[in-house]
Amino acid sequence: MFILVVLQKFLNDECFCKIYYRFIISVLCFSANAQGYADTTAGVIIDTIDDIIDIPDFAFDDEEPPMMFVEEMPEFLGGPDSLNAFLSREIQYPLVAKNNGITGTVLVEFVVEKDGRVTNGKVKVPLFPECDVEALRGVMPMPKWKPGKNMGKTVRCYFQVPVTFRL
Repeated sequence: MFILVVLQKFLNDECFCKIYYRFIISVLCFSANAQGYADTTAGVIIDTIDDIIDIPDFAFDDEEPPMMFVEEMPEFLGGPDSLNAFLSREIQYPLVAKNNGITGTVLVEFVVEKDGRVTNGKVKVPLFPECDVEALRGVMPMPKWKPGKNMGKTVRCYFQVPVTFRL
């Protein structure tokens, strides 16, 4: 128990990973058991250490973040003309915006994944609430793209598409 009290302040430092906490505790408890100072096993202390000490859980995310600029930017299959045709088919001018004479451009940003899927769409430059929702709704069901590449390797990449609303 003395070991836990002494280590509590040290272990609350968030610069160490949970694996290292458990290793340190295992070594100290094993040493105490070998010398006859403690009658509990390291396993019992390790199982209860999360209840005694606030140890941060670190998530090691092996997914790399999307890149903004790459050597080969993602491409809509068929090129820019096909992209414009797709968007003009999918996006409907909101009636409220049309009746109020709202015109302009909504900038939608999304991530083109390594397999070409479009994910994480969001409006970067809004125009009018109904236009923003419609632009995002029309962009997200796009078919797979040709993904971006950096140094010959397929990577996740941000891409922005302007959606223009004109009377």
